[in-house]
Amino acid sequence: MGYVVKMPKLGLEMDQGTILDWYIDEGDPIEEDEPVAEIESEKSVADIDAREGGILRMIEIEEGATVSPGTPIAIIAGEDEDIADLEAEFEREGSSESAEPEADESDTTEQSTASDNGQAASIDDGEQDVRASPRAERRAEELGVDLATVNGSGPQGAITADDVESTGDEQSADQVRASPRAKQRADDLGVDLSEVDGSGPQGAITADDVEAVSESEPATGRTFAAPRVRQLAREHGIDIESLDGSGTNGRITESDVQLAADESGTTQSRDEASKPSAEAQAGPAERTLREERAFDGMRQTIAGRLSQSYQNAVHVTEHREVEVEAFLDAVEAAKDAFDTEISMPDLLLLALSASLSEHPGFNATFEDDMHRLYEEHNISVAVDVEAGLITPVVPSVNDKTVDEIATQRRELTEKALSGEYTMDDLQGGTFTVTNLGVLGVESFDPIINPPQVAILGINAIQQRPVPDGDEVAFRKHLPLDLSFDHRVVDGADAARFLETLTNYIENPMALLFKSV
Repeated sequence: MGYVVKMPKLGLEMDQGTILDWYIDEGDPIEEDEPVAEIESEKSVADIDAREGGILRMIEIEEGATVSPGTPIAIIAGEDEDIADLEAEFEREGSSESAEPEADESDTTEQSTASDNGQAASIDDGEQDVRASPRAERRAEELGVDLATVNGSGPQGAITADDVESTGDEQSADQVRASPRAKQRADDLGVDLSEVDGSGPQGAITADDVEAVSESEPATGRTFAAPRVRQLAREHGIDIESLDGSGTNGRITESDVQLAADESGTTQSRDEASKPSAEAQAGPAERTLREERAFDGMRQTIAGRLSQSYQNAVHVTEHREVEVEAFLDAVEAAKDAFDTEISMPDLLLLALSASLSEHPGFNATFEDDMHRLYEEHNISVAVDVEAGLITPVVPSVNDKTVDEIATQRRELTEKALSGEYTMDDLQGGTFTVTNLGVLGVESFDPIINPPQVAILGINAIQQRPVPDGDEVAFRKHLPLDLSFDHRVVDGADAARFLETLTNYIENPMALLFKSV
């Protein structure tokens, strides 16, 4: 039995998901539990697996699009199964809010933000309100249909995707329907989509259809070349019809055009091109684009959360240096006492938890004008991964021994670096630790991880001169940076917290023995 594939919710804090890749094309078969698509939430990447086997009958949300959890994104059904009811489910999702009473004229905006949440959008075209579901808007854009010319059949006249398609059929009977992957393959292979017979749903052209045409013998006397190849030929003044193609079935490639341009002298030599003209020297400095990086997915979420933190919280950072000679000796003692690898951050989490027990106001969150203090010391530990910074949570540190802390912190770090973590690994934190000391940083102002109220920054250990009787000795010191939300806790509270933490770090053996 067919079903609608929806954007899953990968965790309680997930607000949106992005389609990174459709593994198969429209019209392709799929087996039960086989991955259909790769998605990215704010803090993780995962696959959507097929609940049942069938055919991917429709892709509603294309690669790169971001939608809310629960948004319909595709339909999987049998090859000959009637999917009218499933398509209607898309429309219900899109126009469920359209039956609400119309807003006053003064409240009308050019486009309702409800469309971002899978609801019907209200678009002001300057003369009338056009109500259309998100799917209808996408279909209108795909088919080049002006929504103002469409008569809606949904609730209170809301425009559905069927309405758009009917209007599109009337306006252009020759409209080419092709999946995004088919369009890309056509561009790669230089295939004219208007000459391809589609085998997909409603005659849509699939990538297989394009490849089948590409593999067939091209028509006599016709020049086959991708649009970008033709553009390159025009730029060099090359008659593309005069070229012999070296590509599949005689298709002309970019290399063919470039070779012809080199032979005709229309391309400057590398030495000539590298010599700036007097006019160029007199003008502003040139800048050549090296790369464009889309600001989306995890990076976008990190930016949003940090902006939220800086805009809402009253950030104050206090700095303190702690002598760590005895602390480092305690770490070595812990390695000998326990049958596991223990490092300085593990013992530091133990000291931090002991300090939070004496200053519970820092083991807390602040939301909706409520300062919430927690029993468990769920300490978020910042880990630098390729996509950005994530903070897996070591839960209930106050109930763990130092070897248990070390084992769980190491496992979480490995999962974060390998990308095998889950959203559950990132939730429930009550305090955060971030360590830039491993990169040689001596001081920084960490940004609070909302809705928590404080974060501790760890810096690189430094050798500092200290009085030793009548002489000067050098001791290892650890700089600490505590950022806190001044709306919730005061500077004096933070100073006392750092004083407590300093005492535990400089006198660690009692803490270590308690952990045995």
